[in-house]
Amino acid sequence: VYSITTRKCRRQCSVERVGLLMILVFVAILGLSGMLHVPDASAEHSLRGQLGGRIKAAVRADEMVEAAEEAEIAAERSGDAVAIAEAQHKAEEAAAKARAAEQAAVAAAEAVATRTTTRKALSHKPHKVINELIKMYSFQPVRTERGELVNVVLVRAPFRSPREKQMFEKYKNEILFIGICSFEDFPIPPQNPFSGRFPKNEYTGIFPGWLHMFREPEKIFPKHVKLLLMSQSDFSLPDEGRRMEKKYDFVYSGSDQDVHNNCVGWASFAKNWSFMLDSLKVMCGELGMTGVLVATKDKSGKKACTIPKECEGKMVQTTFLDQGKFFEYARQSRFAFFPQIHDASPRVTTQALSLNLPLLVNWHIMGGWKYVIEGETGEFFHDMSDFRDAVKRIRSGVATGKYHPRKLIDDQYGDAHQGPRLKRWIQENFADRVKLPPGTSMLLPTGA
Repeated sequence: VYSITTRKCRRQCSVERVGLLMILVFVAILGLSGMLHVPDASAEHSLRGQLGGRIKAAVRADEMVEAAEEAEIAAERSGDAVAIAEAQHKAEEAAAKARAAEQAAVAAAEAVATRTTTRKALSHKPHKVINELIKMYSFQPVRTERGELVNVVLVRAPFRSPREKQMFEKYKNEILFIGICSFEDFPIPPQNPFSGRFPKNEYTGIFPGWLHMFREPEKIFPKHVKLLLMSQSDFSLPDEGRRMEKKYDFVYSGSDQDVHNNCVGWASFAKNWSFMLDSLKVMCGELGMTGVLVATKDKSGKKACTIPKECEGKMVQTTFLDQGKFFEYARQSRFAFFPQIHDASPRVTTQALSLNLPLLVNWHIMGGWKYVIEGETGEFFHDMSDFRDAVKRIRSGVATGKYHPRKLIDDQYGDAHQGPRLKRWIQENFADRVKLPPGTSMLLPTGA
């Protein structure tokens, strides 16, 4: 931009054009450094990209003018009238293109200036509307290790009402909204036939950042979105606790929401109950295994989901359990079983690892796959074609003491590891949006 100002004005700049170009320099510095803010994240990325591209194009055009002027001087020295006329024509063409490029750059700068607003001074005090927001299902608070709210709100599910969407639109410039994968396939449209639908890209780009669960996030999110592989299940984990005698081969955590319909419905699809029935025929019938099927009875304890006849006397079916009672059953089991696919990193995965239980996990699960290190924390299977072999591997590994599940938790997960990691990510990517309370060492997703 400086070269445009000096070289072009040597030939044809007016005072007004010099002023415009200086404005361009000023706005470019602010826009490209992030000191100016476009309310919509994707629009901000687009406008800044356009501004940078226009400036580069203007500089390239000016370089072409300089080259044409040098060719014109060389032609004049040669005394060849035809060459001189041709060189002058090319120089004028280059100058015209340079003027057009400069005008486009100025227009881009004006667009940034028009669409942007300078930020207010940041405060570590939480926005007054956050307490209202987090009463709505889709919104989840973030707190410091001392329990203080910060100006970050996680969006954990598709908006469930027009009111939720209105609140987001109203406050998205004052509060940092970050997406978190914590519900079905969100932000991908659900495969669950009992769920509502939404457009494919409705949520992937509207938040400036995502705590995601995907193996290949670059295929899902736009480039301007900041990403961190992190789930709710990374936090708030139990101690290993006392060891108990092993009575069961495995534990499975279901849902009692669909017991009245014999485990056909939204929750049962999420837990892949149809595959569970097929797998039970193998585990009970062929392999003679025992297990605990948590939350496969209704709350009264009178009605239970139907299981294969081969499992009679081998399976314990329970009502929905509080956490303490579930942990007791888990400690009495040899491994935890996760047949689900469309499930967002179930918390039971890391809870089981914390209790030193290895995991048998469907490779296709949306979230939670990152906890399985085959041969160390558990095993994968893909479908019924390799299910039997996976079951045999994990039974053998348990018998020989091959697995060390708790070590993964101690080394990488829980509040002490993930809290500082989330804080660093927020500070590295959104320091211009969020000021944390003095002394903050970690940030924790809460309220889920």
